[in-house]
Amino acid sequence: PTFGALAADAAELMKSVGLAAFVAMIGLKAGPVFVQALKEIGLTVFLAGIVVTVVPLVSGLLLGRYVLKLNPLLLLGALAGAQTMTAGLAAVQDRSESPVAVIGYSSTVAFGHVLLSVGGSVLVWMLA
Repeated sequence: PTFGALAADAAELMKSVGLAAFVAMIGLKAGPVFVQALKEIGLTVFLAGIVVTVVPLVSGLLLGRYVLKLNPLLLLGALAGAQTMTAGLAAVQDRSESPVAVIGYSSTVAFGHVLLSVGGSVLVWMLA
């Protein structure tokens, strides 16, 4: 193997290890809080969170694919960007072996970040 191939393999390994470590740390930190919140609030909030997460993604997938007739890679990149999920973009790129999804991602991730910031502030303002 050439040096370039070894360097690419090493970079891929480090990216995978870094992502796995990040997910593990988030899980270790959020796990106890999640269980306690589930005991206090109940299963309704958990199920509502699933609905709020899944419905926009499925709606966007169906609308983008069948109404707008978008390229699947662009669409999956855009959905990952709308969820501000870099790991989703990496998974799409890895499976497709193509960087095309970045085009869809970059056009929606900015909106996702702005809406998360503004939406969080508005929600706190409404609940206060």
